[in-house]
Amino acid sequence: MFDSHVALEALGALLNAEVTSHQKLGSLRQARPPRAGRAQHEPLSIPHFITKLFQAHEASQVLESNFLGIPSISPSCHVPPKPRVDLEDVITGKCHIIDEEEFFDPKYNYDFTNIKDTKTFYRGGEKYERPCGWQRYALKVLDKYEDGNTWLGTRYRSTGSEPGEWPVSYHGTSKPGAEGIIEGGYEPGPRAMFGRGIYSTPLMSVASEYTFQKKFTSKKTGKTYEVILQNRINPKYREKHNNDKYWLIPIPAGTSPSQEQVMVDRSIRPYGLLLKEV
Repeated sequence: MFDSHVALEALGALLNAEVTSHQKLGSLRQARPPRAGRAQHEPLSIPHFITKLFQAHEASQVLESNFLGIPSISPSCHVPPKPRVDLEDVITGKCHIIDEEEFFDPKYNYDFTNIKDTKTFYRGGEKYERPCGWQRYALKVLDKYEDGNTWLGTRYRSTGSEPGEWPVSYHGTSKPGAEGIIEGGYEPGPRAMFGRGIYSTPLMSVASEYTFQKKFTSKKTGKTYEVILQNRINPKYREKHNNDKYWLIPIPAGTSPSQEQVMVDRSIRPYGLLLKEV
C-alpha cells in the first residue's frame, strides 16, 4: 500500500536532506500557521533527481559515497581503514519539495514482496534481475524527457525486451557500504580506478547488500526500511566494471552543473523507489 509519508522519508534518506511536498505542507498549514524563519524548499523534479543525488553525496563527503567510489576489486592492494563517519553528521542541510502528483505514479506501483522468479527476464536486451522481496513505488516518468518514452519500454509485456529500451540498474548509498569497501582494502573517492561518476549495478543481489542500499527509520510508522533506487541506464554512455557487476556513468571532475544535468539526462533515469521493511 502506497504511503506518501514513508516515500518522502525514503527520498530524504537518499538525498541526506529533508524532503516534503506541496500536499503535505498544505495540510500542515491548515492545521497550524507556518513558523517564521523556516528554510526555503528547493523544488525537486524527476529529471533532476539523480543529479541532486549525485551532488548531495559529493557535498556530504561520506567517504565520497558510492557514486564516486565503487573501487577496483584487487585483493593485492590494502588501504588502512579510515575513521568512521556518521551520516547524521553530514546531512546536507538542504530542504527539497516535490509535487506528489507529478513525482509519484501509484497506478504503476508493484509489490514484489512475495514473488520468487522462476523465469529469466530481460530489459534493454540484457538480463533483468527483478527486485523480488521489495515494494516498488513508481516514479512519474512518462513524458518527462524530450526523447519520449522508448527508453522505458511498455508496461504490457512479461519477460522480453523491446527495441530502444534501456537496461535496468539499481543504486542508493549507505555508510556501511562505504565502510565495507574500505575495510575490504579498496580506495573509494575521486582517485578510484574507475573514476568519478554515478555508479550502479544490474544485480539486485548486489544492490540489496551493503554496497547500494540505505536504511532509515520512519517517524510516521516507527519501522525501519531499506531503500534503493531503480533506474534505466543508456548503454551508449555506460562503462562496465568487475565482470559486469558495477556500471559507471563517468562525470569528469570540473564538469559544470548544467553539463552534469545533460550527461545524467541522456545516461541514467530513475523510475522506481524500492522499499523493504527490515
